[in-house]
Amino acid sequence: MKWEERASVEARACAAAIWETLLDAPRWGEWNDGVEWLWFEGVPAAGTLATMKPKRMRQTAFVIEALEPERALSLRLRFGPAAALRLEWRLTPTEAGTRIDGRVAVEGIAAGLLKSAAMKIALALPATLAQLAARADERSAAVSGRAS
Repeated sequence: MKWEERASVEARACAAAIWETLLDAPRWGEWNDGVEWLWFEGVPAAGTLATMKPKRMRQTAFVIEALEPERALSLRLRFGPAAALRLEWRLTPTEAGTRIDGRVAVEGIAAGLLKSAAMKIALALPATLAQLAARADERSAAVSGRAS
């Protein structure tokens, strides 16, 4: 079984500011209402563990599946060989700033067990991407000294 949902948002911030916000793990709760905190177990790179504490749930360990600076980040949570949950962000520069594409996906023979959690994440995805864009724009404005 495979299931996925996607959402996109246009951000005023440049890809570098959004990337910086995505990799500022301890502050994920500032733009992602479903996460209390996130911690990278070392320098963020493919294969690095990312321990996440979702709200009202136990902490769990994702693995950075792919990382392309200022372009793409993918986290994967495996349930043995039976299922996987993926969270992905892609950044594409535009004339006005950056398009942020988000994806939530589950796959595997036991993916149905993860689908309800993935659907909750997917329902919040448009708002989460908008909050990521807003947080990155605030960060960008503070650095450049412009008013938000």
